[in-house]
Amino acid sequence: MIKRNITANIVGRAWGFISVYLFVPLYLHMLGAEAYGLVGFYSMLLGVLAFADMGFSATLNREMARLSVSAIAEQERRDLLRTYELSYLLICCVLAISICLAAPLIAERWLKASTLRSDDITLAIRLMGVAIAFQLPSGLYIGGLMGLQQQVRANALQIAWSAYRGFGTVLVLWFFSPTIVTFAIWQLVANAIYCISVRHGLWHALRVDGVRAAGFFRWQVFHGTWRYASGMAGMALLSILLTQVDKLTVSKLLSLDMLGFYTLAGSLASVPLILASPIASAIFPRFTELVARNDREQLVALYHRTCEFVSIAIVPGGLAVALFSHDVIYLWTGSATSAQAASLAASLLLGGQLLQALTVVPYYLALAHGNIRLNLQIGIVSVVLVTPMMIYLVIHHGLAGAGLSWLIMNLCTMPPYMYFLHRNFLPGQLGRWFWRSLALPVIASLPCLLLGYWCLSMVDNRWLRLLMIAVTAGLSIICSALTAPEIRRWITTRKLSGLKPSRSGS
Repeated sequence: MIKRNITANIVGRAWGFISVYLFVPLYLHMLGAEAYGLVGFYSMLLGVLAFADMGFSATLNREMARLSVSAIAEQERRDLLRTYELSYLLICCVLAISICLAAPLIAERWLKASTLRSDDITLAIRLMGVAIAFQLPSGLYIGGLMGLQQQVRANALQIAWSAYRGFGTVLVLWFFSPTIVTFAIWQLVANAIYCISVRHGLWHALRVDGVRAAGFFRWQVFHGTWRYASGMAGMALLSILLTQVDKLTVSKLLSLDMLGFYTLAGSLASVPLILASPIASAIFPRFTELVARNDREQLVALYHRTCEFVSIAIVPGGLAVALFSHDVIYLWTGSATSAQAASLAASLLLGGQLLQALTVVPYYLALAHGNIRLNLQIGIVSVVLVTPMMIYLVIHHGLAGAGLSWLIMNLCTMPPYMYFLHRNFLPGQLGRWFWRSLALPVIASLPCLLLGYWCLSMVDNRWLRLLMIAVTAGLSIICSALTAPEIRRWITTRKLSGLKPSRSGS
């Protein structure tokens, strides 16, 4: 089950990775830098309004996993879903109305546009607000499917929606009108279809003997889950402040086209989390089960194996992209202007995102123990640290300042976070984690990266440079994988089990 779920999540995130590289340059080319800045504002708005989740999605994920071990909890699961669903939909309706009312003020007082008309910006923001109101509940239903370990279905729905939205956006911009209003209309349509589809998928998974049974709104549901949900809501709010304060600062202090370039850099830098999150979310139900059984030996082995796998997946490739960010952006977008404006910010953001992605598996370990206090404490410190630093650095250094503040914040908060997390949940395992999941992948990657950097300085052909970057990243990944003890042990075990004769042949 775990292998199938990890595979499904990796495929889903792989498509997310591909879609970023496929659609972003098309949007940038068809809309222009300033209108693409408004696309970045839409992404930021979606991230900021994620606080409306109130911890419901994470709680539904955890409770569905917990209740799935009981054969008599089927009605409880349906009541849980119905209660959260109705509450969430009410919140989203309020958000959509609020965004529609605030749109003129945002267009005139917050964003700094030079070519886009204020009326078009206002209309686009209103459409985006309704689109967000459809997209947010989809996360609730996906969380429920993940908790039921229906991760193949969840990822199939996500991939289908992403493809439908991405290709559909390109087609409507091409055939109808390459404007931000057309873009916003299609986001609304795609998100509405997605929301309906994932809702049907989750309720379908809760059928009894092939027949869909009803769920009921019950206030008692909040009595049993409010503490965990409120903690997750607090963490979500802190996460929003941390991940969106840079975009908020850039959107307020710099022009809309600069926001577009920063969004481009952020899209490139999002790759480590795109790769790490599906692995961690697939392992989370298993973590929860092992914690409930108090099986420390299995938990430690699974934890380190997962951390090593994540580090191999993100560290070598992330370092390669950060080192060659100018070439990657230029080859990706075909725009020398975009590469010049966004490359340094992308490299700095990637450094911070790599550190952040390495904490994803430990973060889920803490959640499996039902502990959110440490994450809240570190989050509060991070917000206090990053906000004034972000404003100062953006004012004085523009886009690069925003990326630098994110890197500095992660460098300052990651060490204490990992120390206290391991002390609380896996005492004595911090050194093993540091050496195997951070130091070894970096050390193994450096020779390949330095050799690739030296070879690239002698090549001028655009596509040959891209090939050399890909080869450098691939060799770095191979070298890192060869140094991972848990991965080598797992491969050896698999080979030995494959060599054992079957009972029928003995």
